[in-house]
Amino acid sequence: MNGLPDWPQLSGPGLVGRYRMTPEDFRVDEVPGWTADGSGEHLLVEVEKRGENTARVAEALARITGLDPATVGWCGAKDRHAVTRQWFSLRDPGGEARLEAGAGEAGWRVLDSVRHGRKLRRGDHAVNRFRLRLLLEQPVSADVLDRIRDRLAAGVANYFGPQRFGRDGGNLELARQWVRDGRLPRRGARRGWILSAARSLLFNEVLAARVAAGTATREIDGDRLDADGRPTGPLWGRGRSPATGAAAEREQTALAPWREWCERLEHAGLVQERRALVCVPAAP
Repeated sequence: MNGLPDWPQLSGPGLVGRYRMTPEDFRVDEVPGWTADGSGEHLLVEVEKRGENTARVAEALARITGLDPATVGWCGAKDRHAVTRQWFSLRDPGGEARLEAGAGEAGWRVLDSVRHGRKLRRGDHAVNRFRLRLLLEQPVSADVLDRIRDRLAAGVANYFGPQRFGRDGGNLELARQWVRDGRLPRRGARRGWILSAARSLLFNEVLAARVAAGTATREIDGDRLDADGRPTGPLWGRGRSPATGAAAEREQTALAPWREWCERLEHAGLVQERRALVCVPAAP
């Protein structure tokens, strides 16, 4: 995992194979959490990209339209080593910018565009739909596949994956430097990468402790549950954790070696949030 900790996984039958050998092996489709207004000072643009990162596509959109790059918004960064579809917003008060379907550059193309009344912000999408192709090293029996489906239906450990920590863990190394010297960019994508990597690491540490204890998939005393009734862990920031009892004790023990990281995140102005410990794949 590119030098990242070998966090424990939930037990059960597994498959041995290769994945993400080409961008087409991993597809991500962003599902909007909004309905376009059809008018307004922002131009919404749906883009399909291959082997390209979100920030660079945003810069290219601003350059092509002649609009201010600082006003470009999107709901969340999508993996570079994949074929992904997502929406961007560009502030265009004059209503003169146009991007026709098929426009674009090497690595990305426009699928659709529409006017909207406000800028897209992180988390505005409803969900991301993923499709991952696994190339098996040997044939697998129908019985094993059935058992794997049953395990997936029960949920998988909801770790943040290597992409959250940057290429070869680079974003995590930036976070380590920030914790050591206290220097954090005041704004921009680099600041977001650092904070996101730090929060994700701490969440994974809490989740790993629950997996090791055999309690990741079931409620324990003091757990804070999500809307689907699943135990959650902290995305660290300011504010008191809503977990109490045994759940709070687990979190505190897991994060004790990371106290300085917690304090940095609190002082960075982030508000504490929660994330489900287990992800249950939905049927397509």
